[in-house]
Amino acid sequence: MDFDFKTATPEQLRARYNDIATEMRETQFLSKKELDHVPHILQDGEQVLAFATGLMNNDTWLITLTDRRIIFLDKGMVYGLRQAVIDLDKVSSVSFTTRWLFGDIHIRDSSGTYQITNVWKKSIVPFTNRVQQAVDARKPANNP
Repeated sequence: MDFDFKTATPEQLRARYNDIATEMRETQFLSKKELDHVPHILQDGEQVLAFATGLMNNDTWLITLTDRRIIFLDKGMVYGLRQAVIDLDKVSSVSFTTRWLFGDIHIRDSSGTYQITNVWKKSIVPFTNRVQQAVDARKPANNP
């Protein structure tokens, strides 16, 4: 059964986000204001599969994986909301590098590469694996 992010109560959203955060080994500390905004930008029936937090262009961004796209959100303190989106059908590859405590995620599409730095090392493999699974699930089945 799909979860309805658009009509869920704040308590239901918090519980769902906690479940995802546990699975992804991700903290929600730096991304609360972005997570609060996610239901407002989801399409009807769209499901959040994973999220991670990191730096992109020296700002903290929430990277949200849904069953349809990857959404990059930065809800600043002073300015409004910045958003970038990659449809899963357009993702050509996802890769990562790790260091002592943090690492980087690289998501490529036909227009370039999104590099998210300073992602918690423990979150990188679960998140990138989930992205690859979601991308693979969107590919048409090979017909012999």
